[in-house]
Amino acid sequence: MISLLTLTPTAASMLTNARDQQDGIPDDATLRVAGSDADGQPGTISIGFVETPFDGDQTGDAHGLPYCVAPEVADQLDGAAIDVQGAGEEARLVVVPVS
Repeated sequence: MISLLTLTPTAASMLTNARDQQDGIPDDATLRVAGSDADGQPGTISIGFVETPFDGDQTGDAHGLPYCVAPEVADQLDGAAIDVQGAGEEARLVVVPVS
């Protein structure tokens, strides 16, 4: 089953550029979206790059950027999109509902 999480073109471009500028991250690395309990905040997600999706991950491609979604957050992110809010140094990734 393919996750219905999507990335906007702006978010995909921002993440592709970030991947390409980091030493040690292969140009074909996959963006992984997973759960995180950072600061004990439930519902927090983390993103990072992996060589290949983990077992059980749902996979997709957004504007040329391969991505995978961990099973523990796939249902929560169903029908959502990762987008960019702000511009320049103030730009940050956000999860928004898709209408």
